[in-house]
Amino acid sequence: MPEQIPPQAWEQAADNVNKAEKAKRRGTRASNLLYEKTRVTKEDRRTKSQDSPVEKNRVLIAAQEREQTLEQKAEKLLGEIGSLERALVTLQKKELITALRQDRNLAKRREELINEESTILKSFGDTPEGSELEALEEVRKNLKTVTDEEGELLQSSPEAFYGLHLKQLEGYKEELQQGRIVETPYVKKQAEDVVAHLQANRPVLVYGHFGSGKTELAMHVARKYLGKDALVISGAKHMSLAELYGHQVLSLDQVDTSELDTFTQEVEAKYNAWVETHTDANEAEKSLAHDRILQTYLTQLKTGTVSKFFLGPIYRALKEKRPIIIDEVNAIPHELLISLNFFLTRKPGDKLTVQQDSGEVVEVPEEGINVMMTGNLNQGQEQYVGRQDMDPAFLSRLYKLEHDYLPQKTEGSLEDEAGKENELFHLLLSRVMDGNGNAEFPEDGIKKLWNLAKAARVTQDVFAGREINNAFYFKEAGGRNIKYILKEAVLTMRALEAVVEQWQKEGYKNELDYYLYKEFVSQSTQASDRAYLYQLLKDQFGFFKTKKKDKVKQPDGTFVETEVDAWEQTPAYGSGGIVRSFSVPLPANPSKPRTFHGPREMVEFAFGEAPKRTIWPEVETLATKKLGGEDAEDDEKTEKLRILEDFKKAAEAELASLARQVAEFEMATVGVPLQTDPAQADTHPTDKKPAGFIDRINPFKKKK
Repeated sequence: MPEQIPPQAWEQAADNVNKAEKAKRRGTRASNLLYEKTRVTKEDRRTKSQDSPVEKNRVLIAAQEREQTLEQKAEKLLGEIGSLERALVTLQKKELITALRQDRNLAKRREELINEESTILKSFGDTPEGSELEALEEVRKNLKTVTDEEGELLQSSPEAFYGLHLKQLEGYKEELQQGRIVETPYVKKQAEDVVAHLQANRPVLVYGHFGSGKTELAMHVARKYLGKDALVISGAKHMSLAELYGHQVLSLDQVDTSELDTFTQEVEAKYNAWVETHTDANEAEKSLAHDRILQTYLTQLKTGTVSKFFLGPIYRALKEKRPIIIDEVNAIPHELLISLNFFLTRKPGDKLTVQQDSGEVVEVPEEGINVMMTGNLNQGQEQYVGRQDMDPAFLSRLYKLEHDYLPQKTEGSLEDEAGKENELFHLLLSRVMDGNGNAEFPEDGIKKLWNLAKAARVTQDVFAGREINNAFYFKEAGGRNIKYILKEAVLTMRALEAVVEQWQKEGYKNELDYYLYKEFVSQSTQASDRAYLYQLLKDQFGFFKTKKKDKVKQPDGTFVETEVDAWEQTPAYGSGGIVRSFSVPLPANPSKPRTFHGPREMVEFAFGEAPKRTIWPEVETLATKKLGGEDAEDDEKTEKLRILEDFKKAAEAELASLARQVAEFEMATVGVPLQTDPAQADTHPTDKKPAGFIDRINPFKKKK
């Protein structure tokens, strides 16, 4: 029977495994960098003696040193074959593979059930039949079971917790790199709500504040859930019917070329005059004006014009069975929106006559008209210039979904508040880690990113005019606290990425505070916004408080080195609610020393502590083996045989590598390759085997 291993021994083994994993991951990153830059494998770097580009490159020299040192450190921490550490690693791999397999099966079941649910919903008539409802209830019950099993799987073992959460963060990383919206739990819930109403043939209005990701959500729904890229219509106050429904395409094939010069000059003169009187027109409006003027002049030519109708996005979407996104819908003139009323109420199978092109008929496809609209609704604010209140009759035809900024806690420490509710922080972690869940940056980086995520959510609430903790009010010079609404500056995900990306691109040269002020706070054109943001970030979230050492003159005229504030701590915040100007010096304080975080740490930063291990490997200690008599001796013999087998494989690989080197040498000197068959390498008439060859791989040789 295996001897009971003391808990303290397992705790020490687990600690060693975690340290070894970090060392191995750092070494692997160095190896990957070396291969990426040199295209030389690790094996070849060890066996080949010719000049290498590594010798002349500072980055590669450092990477090679890391590769060698960290690999040795990891092996030392894991110990000899049969150690508790190696037994634990084997168990971890087994548990991780099991968790990933179960997760994959659950995801497959979920997808099948969602497709079945969608099929049942599409089969509904005006009134669902009892058997349809019964089947739908069964599907939804099974979906809930899958959700419960997914939650249980996450807590089933430390490997399941780390592995599945790491997979989630890696998915976030990939979506960020592609420049797309990240499907966090909140975004997924919103997307599913949109899809449910589109399937019911109801157009959806996604509204919310600047930078919340409304348009990206609509495009994500079209691409992932509807399976097609949407036709996007950008709303504008000078928009015309032609931009929705289509226009004539003109041809000059039958125009008399002798009249072209005069004709062109007249058209351009008329167009330039139109532009002068419509100074606020955008490029699309200018293009349409040019077409109208051109058509007018063409009809005056003796040969007339040749034209055909070009379908606009409304009709094209029906013919191509694609969803439509009308972006910034509340910037479109009310009169133009009214024209959509008839279109929005059509059902599958209905036929629409293209009014602008007599004779053509477009049929509504089986999946219906999938229309999504987005808008920055004013909601009593004044941030959105050029937006108008929408007609209640028009709004009544839409399902209205408010899309907010990502969930994020705004108070508390990371140790106390880590969890799934901090989606904004999760994206920041994904942004700084590599594709394998590793991150190496200043030692105070995690704390600063946590505070940055909290501060970002506060700025979002302040910008939206929501009720906030009075600790986040603006404190004027006289000490009076006032509720402030940001006019233009808000830490959206796009703004956060700009700050963090510049921090990374410069190799963490300066502290994060430097980039936060330079890339965000100072960019606002509103002095009051800059003042409020500086105060909020400094007083409530710990930014702009760095100390530096400086020599301060004493009363007796001597200078004493002491710590002073690197950032301005009492800038002028204005009075009476008015800030006429605001700026502070920008100190370039260096970052703190770097530290390495592996996937386990990154997952714990994001989601908290993993569940405690309840299963440990079954191993035998040396004492148990000695007490085991003949069985122990048999086990020892088996272990030696296995070591000899490993020795044989290593020797064969070494001999094969040696044979290749000899062949390359002979080819370079006499042009005739020697026999490179590994099986014959030991009988080849050469004594050029490297000194210490057998010693290096002999597993039974005692080390000095």
